[in-house]
Amino acid sequence: MQQLFFLVFGWIWKAIQERKLPENWKALTLWTVLAVGSIAGASYYGLSVVMPPAPEPVFGWVKDPEAVKIVQAELPFKVFADTPAGQNADPLPDHVYLWELYEKATGAKPPIKNQLDVGSCVSFGTNSAVLRSYVVEAHLKKRAIDVKDICEEATYGGSRVEIGGGRIRGDGSVGAWAAKFVKDYGVIPREVHGSYDLTKYSTTRCRQWGQSGVPDELEPIARKSPVEEITLVKTWAEAKKALASGYAIAVCSDQGFSMQRDSRGVAAAQGSWAHCMCLDGYHTEGGEEFGHIVNSWGPSAHTGPVGWGNPGTEGFWAKSSVVNRMLSQGDSWAFSSVKGWPKRDLDWFVRGENKEEPAYAAVSNIRGAHSRRIAPCVDFSLAP
Repeated sequence: MQQLFFLVFGWIWKAIQERKLPENWKALTLWTVLAVGSIAGASYYGLSVVMPPAPEPVFGWVKDPEAVKIVQAELPFKVFADTPAGQNADPLPDHVYLWELYEKATGAKPPIKNQLDVGSCVSFGTNSAVLRSYVVEAHLKKRAIDVKDICEEATYGGSRVEIGGGRIRGDGSVGAWAAKFVKDYGVIPREVHGSYDLTKYSTTRCRQWGQSGVPDELEPIARKSPVEEITLVKTWAEAKKALASGYAIAVCSDQGFSMQRDSRGVAAAQGSWAHCMCLDGYHTEGGEEFGHIVNSWGPSAHTGPVGWGNPGTEGFWAKSSVVNRMLSQGDSWAFSSVKGWPKRDLDWFVRGENKEEPAYAAVSNIRGAHSRRIAPCVDFSLAP
């Protein structure tokens, strides 16, 4: 009996250390019972159990102003302020929540992402912005939306190798490289493509493709789903206009934040993160403005109330002055699935029985049904 206990305890302890926990609820229940029993047994046999520390945040943005200049020089619109949407002089709405429009269009919340222990944040911030921008465009065209999540391993490897030429030896990438990759090559839906099963994120594959690039046989698949336009977003004023037209933004900077959100969902600026995240909304309250930032560290890295608009637990709100400082570092990108960056008027309300009820109030009661929030499988072919 004692030998059996030590066998089970060893298996449980290895799973805890490697953070390989089951996702199926039945398996998770059994795992929990075994874990509790093992810890109790450890106490009975006089073992000292020290739980492993929480995972450290993983970053991965590489600051390279020269790389940004090279990518920017090729663009018809160098910064968002030059675009038709950026030159919009009409009053902007007091709030924009792109996750609301995503849910209105697809029936589900945007997927919560976790880069795990790879410094692949640039691909996560980029893909999150691209996915939201795609869904907005498809919704505006009133097309049936078959949303597929996007493969971060491809965007990561493509940015580092196909665009960056393999110059980075460790983890990480440049925001401009990821933006150029999704524009020149496209994105790959997270599904099975021949012998490549991309339905789940793989840290092993992420590191492999980060060294070797995207396999040649997958590049034609990426080219079926191109991003038509990219441009730099360098100020908060530009960001608001981009978001108001449905263009989400991948923000690369060295700004860090508290992991605890306050009662409004706001995280205080503190520390330094060489990190890329997605800006997908803004809010005005009492004369102050805030931007909503989507992180890629899973659903529970940040704690506290989620704040205005009932966004996902993976993100937080930040003061506009802080977001402006992040954007001023010059490697943050907006994405469009159509040419020309048109100004667009979006419907920011999900109309229910109460015609004046805002979307965040209307959907707040059904949030629990999407606690795992895996994106349904966007048809990226948005040509007219």
